[in-house]
Amino acid sequence: MIDFCGTKLNRTEGNLLLAAREPKRETTRLIVDRLWSVSDATADGYETHLPSGRVQIIFSLSGIPLREHDPGDPQGAPRRGPLHLFQGPTTLPRRIWRKPQVLACGASLQPGGAGALFGPINGTTDRAIDLARFWGVDAARLREELRHLKTHEARLQRLETEIEQRIGDVSAARVLARAMERLRAGLAIRDVCRELELSPHMFRKLFVRNVGMTPKHYLKIERFRTAITRLTPVVSLSVLAFDADYSDQSHMTREVKHFASMTPAHLRTRIRPYAGHVWDPRR
Repeated sequence: MIDFCGTKLNRTEGNLLLAAREPKRETTRLIVDRLWSVSDATADGYETHLPSGRVQIIFSLSGIPLREHDPGDPQGAPRRGPLHLFQGPTTLPRRIWRKPQVLACGASLQPGGAGALFGPINGTTDRAIDLARFWGVDAARLREELRHLKTHEARLQRLETEIEQRIGDVSAARVLARAMERLRAGLAIRDVCRELELSPHMFRKLFVRNVGMTPKHYLKIERFRTAITRLTPVVSLSVLAFDADYSDQSHMTREVKHFASMTPAHLRTRIRPYAGHVWDPRR
C-alpha cells in the first residue's frame, strides 16, 4: 500500500516530513531493509506504487484506513482496508489512496527476511492482508503505541524494537542474503546453488517460501527497480538499458511496460516523489 523501499534519507518538503533508515542491529538488518515514518498534512489523491518484490508492514496512524484499487480494475472503486497491514511482495503496479500518508509508518523487509517474522510467505504475493491475521491483537496494540509517540524517530525505534522481539529462526534469511549478494554480483543461479551446496530444486523452494516468488522473477523485478531509479528526463534509454543489464533497449521497454504499465519514455515524464512512487494527476 505504501512502499518506501530504497528510500534512505530524511526529507522535509512543505508539509511533508519523511524519516527513513536502516535498523541499528545487524540481525535486524538481515530481516528489515528500511524503517520509515511519514507525515504529510496535505496528502490526498492517488499514486501508483510500482512492484518492489518486498514484503511491507504498514500502520496508518491517523485513523484513515489503507485503501487500494483492485489491480485488475485500477479505475474502479478503491477497496477499504485495515489500519495495519501486511503487504505481500508485489509484482504488479497498484493504484493507492495517498490520504493515509497524513501520518503512517512501517517497514520494508529484505528479500528473504519475511520468513523469520511470519513463516512461509508463498501465497501472499500481490495480496494486502490485515496484519492481525499474523500478529493478532498485538497489531492494534502496536498501532496505538506508535500513534501516541511524538516524533518520527521514536516511532522508528518502537517499531524496530517490536520487530526485534519477533524475529525467529534466521537461518534461511542468512542463506538468502548470501545468495542475493552473489546473484547481484552476476553469478548464475546454478553457480549460486553450487556455492550454497543446495540443489536447484531446494534453492528454488527455499526462495519461494521466504521471498514469495521464484529467483528469476524476483531478479527481473530488482533489475526493473534499478532501471527506474536511474530513469531521468535526460538519460539515454539505450545507455540505461546497458547499465541495467538488459539485452537491449527493446528488452528494457518490454519489461518496464510489463511492471509499470507504461513505457520508460512515459514513466520518466511522471512525477516520482520517492523510489517506486508515481503520482497520479487523476482524482
